Amino acid sequence: MHRSVRGFTLLELIAVIFVIGLVAAFLIPNLRGQDFSKDLEVHAKRFDSLFTLAAEYALLNNLELGLLVEDNYYEFYGFDGQRWQPMEDLDKLERVEFEDPYSISLNLEDLPIEPQMGIDTEDFEERQEEFYLDEDEEPVFPQVYILSGGDITPFQLTFTFDDGFEAPIYFVVNASYTLPLTVEGPLDDLP
Repeated sequence: MHRSVRGFTLLELIAVIFVIGLVAAFLIPNLRGQDFSKDLEVHAKRFDSLFTLAAEYALLNNLELGLLVEDNYYEFYGFDGQRWQPMEDLDKLERVEFEDPYSISLNLEDLPIEPQMGIDTEDFEERQEEFYLDEDEEPVFPQVYILSGGDITPFQLTFTFDDGFEAPIYFVVNASYTLPLTVEGPLDDLP
């Protein structure tokens, strides 16, 4: 007499549960996607470190430095007495670019900065006209100045992640007249 057995053995059930556990362990972290707030925080803290490095470099070497900020990049410049030039002395202070959906925006005293606005650049323009007569290159004027005495132009730099699908994420770096800078975030709305 053969009894027909219905159901699964304990070993088969354990094997199925183990396979489901493995699949879940690999899929669940990938379903959440990348943590963009952590990436944005890394960008903001990297800027904080680079700006501090630039300010200390200016102080120790008695140099005037500047920061130029556009929608998708920022770059440090040094004033050589005649014109603003990219910082080639320090590899760390070269241009930092951002790809979509990351962007940055600069505010000075709660006013958004338009290109070449915010600082009276008349003296720099007069001096640089002589040097740019034969060159096709346009003169550069940073919006934020880092003076050799340790003073800096007060500013607020906002790092944004906006992919158009979820609510934007913000990190804000604030600077008053001296170091240290402060990093705030992640923020859901701008202050």
